[in-house]
Amino acid sequence: MKTRIIVSAVALLLAFTWISCSDGSLFPGSVAFPTIPKFLVAVDNKGAGTNVNVFPIDPITGVLGAAVIGSPFDLGMTDGITLAVHPNGRFVYAADGNDGSIHAWRVNETTGTPVEIAAKVLNASDSFFMPSGTTTSPTHVITVTPNGKFLYSANNDATVGAYSIGSNGALTHLGDLTSTGLCDTGAITANDSFVWVTDTCGNSGPWNVMTMKIGSNGALTNVSSVALTSVFTWLWSIQVNPAANFLYVGDEGGNAQVYSFSIAVDGSLTQLGPQIVENNSSDCRDFAHSPDGKFFYTTDDDTVVHAFSVNTTTGAITELSASPYAGGSGQVVADITGHFVYLADEEGTGQVIGFTRDMTTGALTLIGNTTTANGQAQAIGIVR
Repeated sequence: MKTRIIVSAVALLLAFTWISCSDGSLFPGSVAFPTIPKFLVAVDNKGAGTNVNVFPIDPITGVLGAAVIGSPFDLGMTDGITLAVHPNGRFVYAADGNDGSIHAWRVNETTGTPVEIAAKVLNASDSFFMPSGTTTSPTHVITVTPNGKFLYSANNDATVGAYSIGSNGALTHLGDLTSTGLCDTGAITANDSFVWVTDTCGNSGPWNVMTMKIGSNGALTNVSSVALTSVFTWLWSIQVNPAANFLYVGDEGGNAQVYSFSIAVDGSLTQLGPQIVENNSSDCRDFAHSPDGKFFYTTDDDTVVHAFSVNTTTGAITELSASPYAGGSGQVVADITGHFVYLADEEGTGQVIGFTRDMTTGALTLIGNTTTANGQAQAIGIVR
C-alpha cells in the first residue's frame, strides 16, 4: 500500500508540473504549459478515412494503452506527413502531403478525443515536399514557435508560409515570404526569433539552408543563407536545439547524413567541422532533441533510430556506442520531461515504437511496439 501511495503521489506531482516559454512569456494569456505526457497521436498513411489514432501514455512507464474510445478518427487527413504539437500540449497541427493543407485539432485532455478547431488551410503551392521516389515522407514541413504564437510552413516552392495562432488554436495566414535563389522549401524548424528552412532543389543542388527573422507580428524577413557541399541528393530534415545555439541538418543517403551549425545572434549559420556519417545506406529523416539539448535521435529508412550525444559548448556530436537501435523511418518525438522517445515505423512494421531514455547517458531501452488501426504509422505527436 505504501508503494502504491508513493507512486500515486509522484504521478499527481508530475500532473501539476508546468513550464513557461523559452522567452519567459506564457501563451495563451497567463496560463503556463503542462509537461506530463497524456496521449500519443499517430496518423496512418493508407489514404483518406479513419486514420488518426490516439493512445493514452502511462506517465510513469511510458507504455501506450489501448486506443481511446472512438479511435481511429476521421479528421479529413489523407497523407499525414508531420504533426506539430503546440507548447500548451493541447493543439495539434497536421500537414497533409495530399493537398498541402494544414489541419488544426484540439485534443480533449481527459478523453483524448481530437476535434477540428477550424477548417484546414492550404499552403501556397497546395503541396509539401515529397522526396523523389517516395509516396509518403516524414519530412518536417511545419513548425510551431516555442512561445506558441506562430506556425510556419515550408511550401514546396520558393516560399515559407507564416500563420498566427489564436487563443483557440485557429490559424490565421499572415503571408508568404519568398527567398531569392530558393526553389523548393522542404524541412523547417524555428525558435522564437528565427525560422530555418532547407532548400531541397533536387539531386543536382544547389543545397542551401535559409535563415529568416520573425517580426513582432510574426511576419518573416530574409536574413542569410548557407550553401552545403557534398550533399548526396537532398536535405531531408532540420532541427534547432532547445538552447537555440546549434542547428542540425540531415541528408538523404550516400556518405554524409548529419551537418552541424552554430547559430549567431542574427540567426546566421556557420558549419561546424565535417558532416557525420550514420551509415552508408541510410538517410536522416527526422530529428528529436532531448529537452536538455544533450542528445538527439534520428530516424532513417533502414528502420533504425540513431542516438547522438551533443557537446553543448561546441555543438560536436558523437553517436552512442549502442546506436543504432531497432526503430523506423517515420517521425520521431521526445516527450518534454525527457523520459520517453517514440517513433513511427512507417516503412517497417508500421507500428509506433516506444523507448525509455536514460537521462544521463541518453541510451534507449525498448518499451514496446503499438499497432495502429491501419498498420502504417508515420506522423506522431505527444499531447499533454
